[in-house]
Amino acid sequence: MNKNIRWSGALLGTALFVTASVAQAAVHRVFPGESIQAKIDIAQPGDTIMVEPGIYYEDANANGRFGLRIKTDNLRLIGKVKKGRGDAGKVILTPRTPPVTGGGVQQTGVYVAPDGCTPENGVGDEFCEANRLDGFYIRGFTVHGYEWNGIQTRFVNNFKIIRNETHTLERNGIYPTISANGLVANNVSYGTLDTAMWVAASENVRVIGNDLSEAPIGLEVNVSVDIEVLQNDVYNNTVGIALFHPNSAGNDPRPDMGNWVVRQNNVYDNNLPNPAPPNSFQASLPPGVGILLLGVSDNVVEKNTVEDNDFVGIGVLGWCTAQGFDPVRNCIASPPKTDPRANNNLISQNKVSRNGTAPPAVPTNFLAADLTYFDLDGSSGNCFEKNKPKGYTYVSSEGELPTDGC
Repeated sequence: MNKNIRWSGALLGTALFVTASVAQAAVHRVFPGESIQAKIDIAQPGDTIMVEPGIYYEDANANGRFGLRIKTDNLRLIGKVKKGRGDAGKVILTPRTPPVTGGGVQQTGVYVAPDGCTPENGVGDEFCEANRLDGFYIRGFTVHGYEWNGIQTRFVNNFKIIRNETHTLERNGIYPTISANGLVANNVSYGTLDTAMWVAASENVRVIGNDLSEAPIGLEVNVSVDIEVLQNDVYNNTVGIALFHPNSAGNDPRPDMGNWVVRQNNVYDNNLPNPAPPNSFQASLPPGVGILLLGVSDNVVEKNTVEDNDFVGIGVLGWCTAQGFDPVRNCIASPPKTDPRANNNLISQNKVSRNGTAPPAVPTNFLAADLTYFDLDGSSGNCFEKNKPKGYTYVSSEGELPTDGC
């Protein structure tokens, strides 16, 4: 009896603490002509910034490299979108003047990271790792026109990026990096010169229901673990979904990369002539590719609909195999940071139709097919099974598609 009373008292105390915490959280409202950043700067952990529709430029002199700079735990940033009013009903964040490549000061629209941690602080930075932000939520923002990225997290745990729009950016639209336990859902991102969405050096991130288009890469994942890519629409990119080896990015390898599950996505018409800046890695990608795995292992690609990609529907290649066709970016000039093989990937139950019917005029156009497996790196353990319809086309360096990992 006494034990039950003590337990009930503990529950009551917890409930009172939670209620008090919620009561203490403040809501800061922002109206057109006011500064969002000014409210962010006075907000406390747990507070909400509620922003009315309008165009918000923010003063670059006050915020340095970023439109909005967030370095407070558990901050909620909400745009009060009014549907049916077009741009007049949106919360729009954009630089006051058009950015000039290499010259403007506002590089990223919304940058979320601990105080003192800039985009130059990378994996292994002891200070930033020890001071990760805990909690971030953003919804209802339209971010465009910045030199680099739209919305970026770095060293953030427990984040949600929901129902935002990013476009017309020099690099990436939505970009969670070195972050964990996140949800990126129901966003629209398009019109970038790198990726519409990129999950890099992160763990336990769910990417669900996003609309991604008009970029060299619609969705990229690399140097990460436990990533779920589910029910996204990915179209009109050069490459739809890219699962890439660490050499494709600036982040160092993790010891536990893999377990990326790409399931039930619609990946179609990714035939955009590559708009990436010359001499970049992205510029080397040929158009017409639906889902591409380059030198990655222990991943699942299943139950996707992959259609009308002119070059390759779903391709699995060793990293050095693929780079061997590039006289500049090959594994002799740039040795792989980690194992270049593509091992133990499952390609299963995908619907692949009308892919590979109009490959670009490149030396690798012999790879054109619904399903492509080409490896000279000694990869093993991959499995292609139960893909449909039965008449799909394929190209394989083994003569048949591998089933040793089934």
